[in-house]
Amino acid sequence: MFLKQFFGNRIKELRTKNKLTQFELAEAVGIDAKHLSHIETGRSFPKAVLIEKFAEKFDVDLNYLFDFPIEKSREEIIGNINVLLSKSSDKDLDRIYKMINLILN
Repeated sequence: MFLKQFFGNRIKELRTKNKLTQFELAEAVGIDAKHLSHIETGRSFPKAVLIEKFAEKFDVDLNYLFDFPIEKSREEIIGNINVLLSKSSDKDLDRIYKMINLILN
């Protein structure tokens, strides 16, 4: 699960660094912009041929596409927690709140 998200973030990072729109990058690697959007958001994972095209387009080693940070900043952790919490049901949110309360108090 994390692999798709980390990989998608790396592609998005490279795309924005190279000042490309999703449409421009998708066109350059021969896919639909919607497919690229799904890759960048971690909902889809590309086949090996497409991974090679990304590396070629950005002129990076394949290993770089999978060189993910192990530690996250405090802001990233809080942001990720907020995303997870916003997707939680009321019942789960109540359980999470109680567990956090037990840990921190």
